[in-house]
Amino acid sequence: MSVGLRTYAVAVAAVAGVTVLALALRPALQGAVSPLFLAAVAVACAYGGWRPGFVATALSLIITEAVFPPFFSLDTASVVRAGVFAVVGLLTALLYARARDARARAEALARAREELLRHEQAARADAETAGRSKDEFLATLSHELRTPLNALMGWIWWLRRGSFDEERRERALETIERNTTSLARLIEDLLDISRIITGKLRISASEVEPAAVVAAAVEAVQPAAAAKSIALSVDVDETVGPVVADPDRLQQILSNLLSNAVKFTPDKGRVDLTLRRAGSEAVLEVRDSGQGISAARLPHVFDRFRQADARRPITGLGLGLSIVRHLVEVHGGTIRAESPGEGQGATFTVTLPLRAAAGADASPAMAPRAQGPRLDDLRILVVEDDADARLWLKESLESLGAGVLIATSAQEAFETFERETPHVLVSDIRLPDADGYALLRRVRAADAARGWQTPAIALTAYPRVEDRARALEAGFQIHVPKPVAPDELAAVIASLAGRSEDPP
Repeated sequence: MSVGLRTYAVAVAAVAGVTVLALALRPALQGAVSPLFLAAVAVACAYGGWRPGFVATALSLIITEAVFPPFFSLDTASVVRAGVFAVVGLLTALLYARARDARARAEALARAREELLRHEQAARADAETAGRSKDEFLATLSHELRTPLNALMGWIWWLRRGSFDEERRERALETIERNTTSLARLIEDLLDISRIITGKLRISASEVEPAAVVAAAVEAVQPAAAAKSIALSVDVDETVGPVVADPDRLQQILSNLLSNAVKFTPDKGRVDLTLRRAGSEAVLEVRDSGQGISAARLPHVFDRFRQADARRPITGLGLGLSIVRHLVEVHGGTIRAESPGEGQGATFTVTLPLRAAAGADASPAMAPRAQGPRLDDLRILVVEDDADARLWLKESLESLGAGVLIATSAQEAFETFERETPHVLVSDIRLPDADGYALLRRVRAADAARGWQTPAIALTAYPRVEDRARALEAGFQIHVPKPVAPDELAAVIASLAGRSEDPP
């Protein structure tokens, strides 16, 4: 029975019940049955609203006139009595209906208020969680920055004293280089996350032999594995075939997975790397015998900043696996993590689509880094306000045969430019008196008067895509983000200088 029919059935049942009761109590009631029937009307209204109440009122009028004397009398008293009953019954129905609607609205408002309260509490909890996550992230970031800086400052202090023998000096330089690389990698991870969030991460895809990338990644992580006496096993199928990928990003994927495996594997543990073919896909598998991942944390292992929840932190910000997942996905691949449980190791499996072999052999993916080219007889104007950066730029370029002019501000740079026109301008963007863009505008104005355009390189710590676009739009030929290796910068300078004639 539908809800509507049920409400009318209740109205009829209420009137019928009152009728039976009134008949049973007729001698005692002595004809005063109206209050009982009004009660039936009230019951019908309370259960079903004003419509069942109207039905109960009509039925009550008929029964009181047909069953209880005087029977269908048309005298004035009977008409008035029937009219009063009808009016009272109808008013009762309307009042009960209004009360019922008001109660329903009140309950709806109470439910809405409770829902809003739950949402507000959830939002507050999310905000508190976000605040704690931010504080924890900043604290971790501070730790990860200060730790290598502490080693750098300590070893540099000893080097300045000049009391080291050759062995300790080499150890100090190795430590400085390792911690500098760590800082650069940390900053690059932060920038990668920023690019991922803003959708500005770009890859330069080409045909790559994954076996060559595997070899380079293994070579990079081998010292860390050896330091912990970890057995690093590599099983590579050389016939896997090429994939279409960014070789640098592919090496970043492998290096991150291998570094994580070594980091979370105890001393004298084991890390296995396998490269094999499965149908039309290349499969890379990194398995370790480390601390493993609990079943509760496994679904969140690729979330940003979830390292401390997934695998107990040793170092790092918990960004690496999140970056790896995104890089794999933008290459059209997949990645999954598996672990039997805590203390039982973990396995990360990456699949990448293969490219059918072309007629010509693919070019090698990981060409060895070339030595810095000679810059003999080149005059280079370097504009840099940081003293340490100026020093290494000057010494690095001069060691390759260049004549280096140094300026610490935009005004000093322009005065030097007018006095000794350089072959190449290398300028920072953030300068104490004006930015590098303003300097380049003055340089281009002077170039226009001489009929010559000086090649200009923006060497800056602003590495975003929009920063590069702005630098090129301002007139710089090349945008080089810091940090940069001396040989890479020398190659850029040589490339620009090789396309130009001597300045007038």
